[in-house]
Amino acid sequence: MVKWKDFEDEMTEYLKETLKDYDISVQQYGESDSTIPDIEITINSSKKKFYIETKMPTSQTSQFVVEIINNKFVYGKKNKFKANKYSDEIINVLNNNFELYSKVREKGMIVPIPNTIAFSWIASNMKNKNVDFVISIDDKGNKKVFSLKQFNQFFNIKTIFRRKKSGSQNLPKMYYEDFKKHLDLKFSNYNLTTNGKELFLDLPLNLSKKECYIDSDILPNGKKYFLSNIENGKYKVKITSGTNNPNIIFELSLKDNVNFDMFTIQCLIDYINNYT
Repeated sequence: MVKWKDFEDEMTEYLKETLKDYDISVQQYGESDSTIPDIEITINSSKKKFYIETKMPTSQTSQFVVEIINNKFVYGKKNKFKANKYSDEIINVLNNNFELYSKVREKGMIVPIPNTIAFSWIASNMKNKNVDFVISIDDKGNKKVFSLKQFNQFFNIKTIFRRKKSGSQNLPKMYYEDFKKHLDLKFSNYNLTTNGKELFLDLPLNLSKKECYIDSDILPNGKKYFLSNIENGKYKVKITSGTNNPNIIFELSLKDNVNFDMFTIQCLIDYINNYT
């Protein structure tokens, strides 16, 4: 099972156990879909709902797609959430040095965005998902809960600009035979199963991200077969998108020399009590 999924499961169980004496319900949602909040909290007496985002101490968040139109960067029209003044300011920085940033590749480059702007975009993005709190761990592995207002006190933020393939989809049946042919060239001990339009691979190997991509010369526009890790030894077979758009991505890391004792679950408990 991939690390982020383990982490999300662990944080959900921690909240359920720690808040078991309160009249609330805890529901896990997010998984790999970054446009959906991770954990929903319902205060049963008032029916108040709010959300908690899980963030590993080194992680990414709140990315958005950028397009190039008429030699100018613009906010991608297929982004889930609307542009705002913070995304506009980030794109202005790109356009102020268009010649440099138009050469961006998958390796990416750091963009000198002020932390206040980067954090404000992240906060607005999370608010779009009705997120009020974040749960993470400190440098000793202790679980910490804090409000969005404390986000930049807990994390360093680095703004990265790089090209990234945009998503994937279930493998169409027309490619099943070709996929199996290329699979046989790489692996000998595996099992394929279907569930409706989904194809699954059971393989007694823990593949690296690079090993999950399988090339084929019959796929159009640079697409590849992709093995999406579900749990130990089980993968969903998908096909990658042919698009390779530039993305703004925010990389997070724990701050140094921070008193992590100030980040406690009490802020969440106070919030719950306020609506009980």
